[in-house]
Amino acid sequence: MDEMYKHSNHTSIRDTILIFIATVFFIGGPVWLANWQIRESEQHHSPIALVKNIQLGDGVFALKILASHGFDMTQIRKDKAAVPEVYFANLPRELTRIKDSRIKKELFFSSLLPPILKVNDVIRQDRKKLKKIILKLIIGSNVSEPDYYWLTRKLVHYRVKVRDVQDFISRSGNILGQLLDRMNIIPPELALAQAAQESGWGTSRFAQQGNALYGQWTWGSGCGMVPSQRAEGKTHRMKCFKTIIEAVDSYILNLNTHKAYTALRRARSAFRDDQIMDVIPLVNTLINYSEEGQEYVEKIKNIIRINKLKDFRLARLKARK
Repeated sequence: MDEMYKHSNHTSIRDTILIFIATVFFIGGPVWLANWQIRESEQHHSPIALVKNIQLGDGVFALKILASHGFDMTQIRKDKAAVPEVYFANLPRELTRIKDSRIKKELFFSSLLPPILKVNDVIRQDRKKLKKIILKLIIGSNVSEPDYYWLTRKLVHYRVKVRDVQDFISRSGNILGQLLDRMNIIPPELALAQAAQESGWGTSRFAQQGNALYGQWTWGSGCGMVPSQRAEGKTHRMKCFKTIIEAVDSYILNLNTHKAYTALRRARSAFRDDQIMDVIPLVNTLINYSEEGQEYVEKIKNIIRINKLKDFRLARLKARK
């Protein structure tokens, strides 16, 4: 990756980078303040935050809502129909009452598939934009101020560390390469399988009450639910979310940034953007996701295999009219 960007270090690119870094990290104020402002701005302009979510209360039947939007899982699995943009704020209450396991599973997948595809679509668009900016830097073309600002926000969002001006200049290839490596999708079949495993198919207390779909822990002051069997002396809580799509977004960001999933990102990088990812090499890297280690990996593989989740590899959101 370093070789790819060596040509960007000629004078014009060097001057452009210096101006960019100086503007962002010095003129705007202290680094920590700039980062805080960037995060705040990102929250307000994220496409995820603009999604209209349907609140499911008692007596509201998700199956009827899905049917009214033409949600047909059989056709979706065959890649003969697109996925309607139906976003539930919370998991259907029916999941805790339905006895038929087939219907329960299909309802669970129907509730999770639209937000997973939406988050992935946003990442794809960001990835395309990043590649265009990188190309401009390589050939010495002008990069707009809004694009510089966008790039800075993404470096913060994906937790790519830049120490100072000289660090960015000397490691521009590594830094941009690392951002490109982290800014990538998670296959729908993997996101569905892990949600099923971590949430008890959407029936756990954490999932039903707090959209805690992926077993993420938190120690901060945000929303969190205390596990009933938390060991004495432990202070972690189960991270909860206002909506399902926020939970999905947080889960994918976790896989894309945490050092425990470096191997997953490395395995994923073997696939081009125009290729369909083979999910199994990615699953094999998830030993650190659970204390169960390899047993957890096998459970995820079994969920994918038994429920034929590879049917969703080509799933796509229905185009808006």
